[in-house]
Amino acid sequence: MRKHKGRRWMPSMEDDTFQLNHIWSDSQSESTTTRPENVSSAAVPTSINPDTNGATPESACSNDEDVSYMGSHDQGESVVPLRRIHSSQEALINRRDDRTDMDVITGWLYNGPLQRAKYEDFSTIDWIYDSNKLRHSASELRARRSGGNGASRTDRLKVLLDESKPWIVLIAVGFTMGLLATCISVTSQWLIDIKNGHCRTGFYLNRRFCCWNADSICMDWVTWGEHMRVRWAWIDWLLQYFVFIFDAVLFAGASTYLVTEYAPYAAGQGIAEIKTIMSGFMMRKFLGARTLCIKCVGVVLSVASGLSLGKEGTMVHIACCCCNVYTRLFGRLRGNEVRRRELLSAASAAGISVAFGSPIAGVLFSLEQVSYYFTTKTMWRSLFCAASAAVTLKFFNPFRNGKLVPFQVTYDRTWDLFELWFFLLIGTISGVAGTVQNRLALFLMEYRQRSVLKTFARGEVVVVALVTAAISYLSVYLRADTVTLVSNLFTECTVQDDVGLCNSDDRVANALSLLVTSGIRVVLTAVACGLAVPAGMFLPSMATGASIGRAIGMIIQTLYERHPTWRLFGACKPDVPCITPGVYALVGAASMLSSTTRMTVTVVVIMFELTDALIYVLPIMLAVTVSKAVADAISKDGYFESIIHLNSYPFLAMDQEYVLRGTSDELMIRASEMAVISAADETLDTVVALLQRYSYSGFPIVRSASTMALVGYISRADVQMVVKRAQELSMYTGQSPCCFGRNNIRQEQAVDFRPWVDFTPITIYHSTDLNLVAEMFRQLGVRYVLTTHQGVLLGIITKKDIVRTVRMQSRNNFGKPTLSGLFSGCVSRYLPASLASGDEYYLARRELSGSHQQRRQQQQQQQQQQTRLHLQQIRGLGILSPDSQTP
Repeated sequence: MRKHKGRRWMPSMEDDTFQLNHIWSDSQSESTTTRPENVSSAAVPTSINPDTNGATPESACSNDEDVSYMGSHDQGESVVPLRRIHSSQEALINRRDDRTDMDVITGWLYNGPLQRAKYEDFSTIDWIYDSNKLRHSASELRARRSGGNGASRTDRLKVLLDESKPWIVLIAVGFTMGLLATCISVTSQWLIDIKNGHCRTGFYLNRRFCCWNADSICMDWVTWGEHMRVRWAWIDWLLQYFVFIFDAVLFAGASTYLVTEYAPYAAGQGIAEIKTIMSGFMMRKFLGARTLCIKCVGVVLSVASGLSLGKEGTMVHIACCCCNVYTRLFGRLRGNEVRRRELLSAASAAGISVAFGSPIAGVLFSLEQVSYYFTTKTMWRSLFCAASAAVTLKFFNPFRNGKLVPFQVTYDRTWDLFELWFFLLIGTISGVAGTVQNRLALFLMEYRQRSVLKTFARGEVVVVALVTAAISYLSVYLRADTVTLVSNLFTECTVQDDVGLCNSDDRVANALSLLVTSGIRVVLTAVACGLAVPAGMFLPSMATGASIGRAIGMIIQTLYERHPTWRLFGACKPDVPCITPGVYALVGAASMLSSTTRMTVTVVVIMFELTDALIYVLPIMLAVTVSKAVADAISKDGYFESIIHLNSYPFLAMDQEYVLRGTSDELMIRASEMAVISAADETLDTVVALLQRYSYSGFPIVRSASTMALVGYISRADVQMVVKRAQELSMYTGQSPCCFGRNNIRQEQAVDFRPWVDFTPITIYHSTDLNLVAEMFRQLGVRYVLTTHQGVLLGIITKKDIVRTVRMQSRNNFGKPTLSGLFSGCVSRYLPASLASGDEYYLARRELSGSHQQRRQQQQQQQQQQTRLHLQQIRGLGILSPDSQTP
């Protein structure tokens, strides 16, 4: 029996699953890699009735190797496939099933097996099967709707109701998101204001509503020092400082307690996980009802605490949770994962729609960032859901001014051509700042995972909230919440100025203060991104970029006022405002958001819908383009992609081109190291023993262990489901034969696995280029491919193999996010590997050495030689023709 150590591993359940911190780790130092040959039935505990006599495998399935599985049908007793059978219906198992092998295969191709087992948590869905099932269901609905088969009016009404279920879900999601966005915005703003004082006329009113009718000075709003009637100014300042810090720590502590105690999946922004789910990964509790409730309450508390976080990014996660909860109410939507992902794509558009008041940008966000497969039908549904959410938010009118978000502004001035250079400067600075923020946040997240901070998540949140509040209170630009700050940075100077931006005497000093606070905000945002609280980084990034843009705009405005005759300002008209600092803030916010998320069109449309000014689209587009180009030159991945790589989620980006070196025979797990199922030599005991011994996610099926002629593939979940049902029936024993491929069964009471076998697995030639293999995994959504040569199984490649290879080669080219590579992704390539963190990264760097490359070439030559010997042995058995080409 062959053993394997080190990197040699088998395609197990962990191939399509992950652990949050050690997803691809080879934790097992040694494991068996061959299937059990002789397993005693007495050694296998089963719940099968031992009093029932069963047939031996020799008497059940013929072992004649001369007859191909795809050959003619014998006139023997055929087995009965297990269906949803209860104990009271056990007599139904005795009926005969005269289907041929071709009938079984054809039925699987078009209709799928009778009943598939549910996808396990942390597994990958079968895109091909679910898509087939979805198309078959759609064709049935069309046939029923057209009145075929004598459909009555009642049947047509049922079809209409069935087809309207997705639209009902989208309407419900849109209405719910509008309602939740209103509640979250109003509640969080009240908690933010309560840190500074309260309203005399109504304790439940925030400062904006309390001073709604006040022209200049609001007498109804009182600070805590005024409430306590403090006479000395320094004591009043200390009291306000203490209350501000105390409330911040209290809110942050409550938020992290809810998350860590009840819903760990509610932490963070959630978009990286949603992208992974959209690609076909299963994370059941991530979109559950408990996560939804804790996310809504926790985001209010975390935003109110004053951490450099926002609620806008979390709206996408909340919208997807709502969609997932509503789809559970309809069996037709609940039973197909492809359909569910189409609805999740539409729901994500509703999240951006209520976050920024931009329904069109929500559709583009779903297309550009979230969705893995985006069809025309999905676009129409996304637009419908986003519009429904925006209309609902408009109806509730949470800010009582007709705006969907507080920082919606309107500009009535144009821009001159000379300002274009300053817009490009803002894009360049924002591109660098956004990349630094991403890499610093990623470095801190990685440090948390491998340090003692991982076990003290609550304490870390409290300490960060304490430090953030202590620092933020000292600056008016940090003390103000991000919504108020961004709103003031975007607007032109008016009578109301909450943060002192319009004082012309201190304009330069205010500009310098904005630049300093923007640098501090970059650090605070990077620190807060990985905390165990539900919040996002959209609005803090926009606040940082808006501060940079506003500061540059204020400096240019001062230069124009002091030197209006400069040739640079020749296009400016006298006695007419020439520079609008709010526009510079808008350009900076768009550039910073683009550099952190790598979104382009979505960001431009968000800013356009915020301002309703088409004239500023061109400078925003140019600044966003420059910002993304600068960010891509420093680091190739955005924030969400970096989170995916850090957590090792099984995700292959559709918008990235992978250049892989090698062929499939260098990456595949060879047949000699695999656990396979014989199509005709298995009993229920041997199948149970196989499940108990191995935790693989599926098993290739061959004609026999000696010939290794490929028959099909069956997943572990389906095998477990059929075995469990067989053990519940008293007519089966441990020696009952199991049929996986051939139907010449001589004994009626045999367990038939054929309806659950994939007789048409995706197969490739053993020397296929890895780039083509990666493209198959990405475009077809397959979980595995089998490598064959003239029908003989040679090995298997799983999605885990491709993801591991892509990330290993990416680290060789770009480096891992370390402190040495914080400011440049290229610098770390030339630093010693000892400066990097983690053994895996050190191994990746060592791969560049000449000695390691020589050893790799020797291993490849040995693997090719083993393949040749294996094919020669099979040719000697007569399976392959003598003139077949040996690789």
